[in-house]
Amino acid sequence: MTKKLGLGILTLLVAGLFALRAAAADQPLSADDITLLLLAGSPSQKVTTLVEQRGISFKMNPDIAKKFHDAGASDDLIEALTKASSKAGETPSRPATPATAPAASSGAAASAPAPSASQQTASTNTSAPNAKPADVNRKVADTLTNLMDKSQTSETPANSAPANDLKDPNPEEVQHIIQQFAAKEKIFKEARNNYTYHQVNKVEELGPDNQVEGVFVQEWDILFDDAGNRIERVTYAPADTLKRILLTKEDYSSMRNINPFVLTSDELPEYEIKYLGHVKVDEITAFVFSIRPKEIEKGHQYFQGVVWVDDRDLQIVKSEGKPVPELHTKRGENLFPRFTTWREQIDGKFWFPTYTLADDTLYFSQGPVHIKQVLRYTDYKQFKSKVRIISATPTDQPNAPAVPVPPK
Repeated sequence: MTKKLGLGILTLLVAGLFALRAAAADQPLSADDITLLLLAGSPSQKVTTLVEQRGISFKMNPDIAKKFHDAGASDDLIEALTKASSKAGETPSRPATPATAPAASSGAAASAPAPSASQQTASTNTSAPNAKPADVNRKVADTLTNLMDKSQTSETPANSAPANDLKDPNPEEVQHIIQQFAAKEKIFKEARNNYTYHQVNKVEELGPDNQVEGVFVQEWDILFDDAGNRIERVTYAPADTLKRILLTKEDYSSMRNINPFVLTSDELPEYEIKYLGHVKVDEITAFVFSIRPKEIEKGHQYFQGVVWVDDRDLQIVKSEGKPVPELHTKRGENLFPRFTTWREQIDGKFWFPTYTLADDTLYFSQGPVHIKQVLRYTDYKQFKSKVRIISATPTDQPNAPAVPVPPK
């Protein structure tokens, strides 16, 4: 999403998150250390312990407290950060209470309730102006590994409950699990590309009191033409009333490919994957992995975040993250909200994405914009043709190779 207001030469100075170096165990935690741990899914209780052990190197204020709340920090963690700031000899400001809970479970005004799995949202990330994509991602991964290894106990993602009888696999088993679930995801992706479904995309622009100031709505039917080729048909697209942002081609690409994130064995070499824990989420148990691109190629869009993989079906059942890279050019800024996508079993075999929610603030150089985005995927039906195209994007390829449809 790009800012609608005047575009020009941007001098957005950023630091911290991606330029972060691995910290020694006795060094105080920086604001970016806290953000990284929260975005990686570390529970607030564990982060609180680290804060109490190591202290912090920054001064708390209401704006920082709000950002940590949005990233999933609990009130206890905010209180611990405030105390640590005071112990460091600084006079902390009293943290402001967010206007809305950081893990809101309701979507847009006309949306149905989200699935029961809990969720969290996070503030947008920034990157050092001269950082190379490969170095950026390696530094982030190294920092997360360094910080979490020093916690001396295994990390459990936020909003997931550890279970006493859930054992962590050893490193060899972790790699085997990754290979297995990526292979399962490839089969699922091919199966989903043989289904028709309806997708609703809604973006709301919110004001200071969370009132709706502008709306974008577009609905698609994903289906097949008479030749068996996969196509996308827009069925509803009223004029949008967004005032401060514009949806870009990268936003549409995210709606098609990143929000309903699928990680197959074909894409596996593109990502660094770190095992985070074995947890219980609602009625299922799942392995949790941190996912981030190894390198970012120009013109490509990637997922960066956390996925929950059902430990029996070995399929992704929940993903939480954001599209990367965010773009800062002479023509403007293109920022993306952090989202959560839930899947459900539709045919008794595969877990299909059914609901995506993003409730985030995009920090443009000309000012923040609070947006809420809801995507719904409904009416999944298996197509009965004998041919299909392995692509989730709108296509018109009459020469695409024919592939037999697997039996039910």
